[in-house]
Amino acid sequence: MHRYQILKMWILTFIFLGIMADALSFSVPSSRELVIVYSGNTLGELKPCGCAKEEDQGGFERRLTYLKQVFANSKNILLVDTGDNFKEPSTQGKIKARYIMQAMSKSKYDAVIPGDKDLVYGELFLNDDASVPWLLSNAELRKINPPKIRIKKLENGLTVAMLALIDPDLYYDAKHSGGSIKDPIESAKKLIKKLKISEHPDVIVLLTHMKREKAISMLDLSGVDVVINGHIEKDTDIIDMTHIKRNGKVFVQPGPRGQKMGELTLRIDHKGEKSFKQRIIRLDSNVKSDPEMIKWYEEYNREVEDLFFTSLESRKNKHGKQKVFASEQACVTCHPSKHELWNLSRHSHAYETLNRVNKAFDPECLRCHVTGWGYDGGFISEVDTPELKNVQCEVCHGPRLDHIKGLQQNLKLDAKKACKNCHIKNHSPNFNFSKYWPKIKH
Repeated sequence: MHRYQILKMWILTFIFLGIMADALSFSVPSSRELVIVYSGNTLGELKPCGCAKEEDQGGFERRLTYLKQVFANSKNILLVDTGDNFKEPSTQGKIKARYIMQAMSKSKYDAVIPGDKDLVYGELFLNDDASVPWLLSNAELRKINPPKIRIKKLENGLTVAMLALIDPDLYYDAKHSGGSIKDPIESAKKLIKKLKISEHPDVIVLLTHMKREKAISMLDLSGVDVVINGHIEKDTDIIDMTHIKRNGKVFVQPGPRGQKMGELTLRIDHKGEKSFKQRIIRLDSNVKSDPEMIKWYEEYNREVEDLFFTSLESRKNKHGKQKVFASEQACVTCHPSKHELWNLSRHSHAYETLNRVNKAFDPECLRCHVTGWGYDGGFISEVDTPELKNVQCEVCHGPRLDHIKGLQQNLKLDAKKACKNCHIKNHSPNFNFSKYWPKIKH
């Protein structure tokens, strides 16, 4: 065979093999990824209070910075929340709840399940910001009607279906106000069957608002790939954030008070097999605050300050009529050595720490930085009751004006119990009574 013909044959062979390789790569898709970012259990914490470095995590200022970084790195993101973002009902709590909905709207969530605590201001309150994508699959509420299913189609071709199941036992008010909550398992089975016919999703993500063990059992549902659960009783609860893998599925939970974000990477290979990789992101001081959210928090602060001053007269009328606190200025007369010990402690300048961070108007901070906040005869304002600034003797010993007048002699107290009123995990995580008490023992 002529040398030219041999060379031509080899060239044609290589071209043929290249075409076949291209055809093969086109017919068999490469692996595709989905990153599921999840939050929940925020319980009204817009921003960490800063009382303790160890608990300086979380806050929406940092959350939005993190989310912007995530969205900049990939377009195939699913952002979800498991609820319990509000706390107990109060005037300030309602302001917080409104700002939380604003923040979640700015964050562009794909689905948010309303937790039992998110109904504390009534169902209609959830409609105050219509851009929060509420999702509820097994309940019919009386005044709002969130969708039962949400679908998201990603740029890499994946179709993701989201469902949200709640535990009827946790939603007492919703049932008593005329709503109905169906069995979560039966509801899920019907919706999944419908999804497989209509949408043919590649991934089904199930948001649940239940106690942990009940939520884990949802992994047994056919068709479900991911279960993300949220529920918290009180903000000092410890949440197990360890993920569980079972039969090619995964279960995860967000931590408390929005301190951390969960990040679950789901990969589907060319055979359709799914694999998971989870990590927890600490929103600590290494995460800078988003400029837009700094302004958002400043607006919240102004509204709380307005609340402080508009309620001033009512507080004067309610708590300022009867004088019952003697103040540390009276205590020093008979207890100079004990007063000096107090004067050297951080308790003696607790109010000034609020001034330094512009929080001397925040009721949630004042209760642990002044004397008698919220009690008859207690602190009202820096102008009205300057003698009751700081954490004075009567924070632990109780109102003692009668003691000064000689009408009350017993000064016994349960010191450990008194300390724990303010030295709770959220603000003082390293508090140890046996270690702290000797510093101020008298």
